[in-house]
Amino acid sequence: MIYQKFSPPPHLSPFIECYFVWEKRGLLVEPLRIESPPTGFASMVFTYGDAYQVRTEKGVTTAPSAFLTGQATRQYELTLSGQIGMVGIVFRPAGLSTLVGLPMYEFTDERVALADVLGASLTDLHDAICDQPTTAGRMALLEQFLNRQLLRRGNRFDRTDYAANLIVDKLGVLTVSELLNDLYVCRRQFERQFLQKVGVSPKYYTRIRRVGHLCAQLATQRWQVSDWQDFVFRAGYYDQSHFIREFKQVTGKRPTLYLKDNTELSQYL
Repeated sequence: MIYQKFSPPPHLSPFIECYFVWEKRGLLVEPLRIESPPTGFASMVFTYGDAYQVRTEKGVTTAPSAFLTGQATRQYELTLSGQIGMVGIVFRPAGLSTLVGLPMYEFTDERVALADVLGASLTDLHDAICDQPTTAGRMALLEQFLNRQLLRRGNRFDRTDYAANLIVDKLGVLTVSELLNDLYVCRRQFERQFLQKVGVSPKYYTRIRRVGHLCAQLATQRWQVSDWQDFVFRAGYYDQSHFIREFKQVTGKRPTLYLKDNTELSQYL
């Protein structure tokens, strides 16, 4: 099994978190199920392996072969079988809207076929990715697409991008009031623009980012969680009950149960 992330070049880093490839040579002997918490990032995914299923609160669907997904607000489950093969672009919270011009509130908790949203050119890109035999070649195709988008739309990085990226960099440990004081804008205007470019309110996004980061910590640093009070305090929560309530709202599980059930996440977060 190969899961690898690649950093974008500097001129794309304000908009792109990373590229990724996920492959397995040969077929899975048994279906692979992975529970994923919200990450705080939108993405475009191009599949060249077998189709896979996604379970959310809305039910079970088959993911389109090439799709975009907006902000996830709840945990979801992937079920993969057969051959795994996909590459993707993980966007910083406002990056997809900035580079493509989409109203991201329309795509919250959704996976939508790229051709339905952006037209036949994305079908051509998907076909080229499927025909390309190497990971380096597929990454180059993704980067060419992003460079064209940046040239076509111009650099529209604005204060919403700045604020959303700051929430990411601060791991969700800051308040909307702190953001407003930094940006010198009115709350109503800021929240409207944030919803347009990110897909959720700034307050809810800080929660997603904070819990998503904690899930990654729990999955990858299991052996270090020996003092829950200290863990909660360092994550920016005032008390353990607030932490448990917010964590359960996003993941559907108490932290201790999540810790027990999600060892496989350490490979992908």
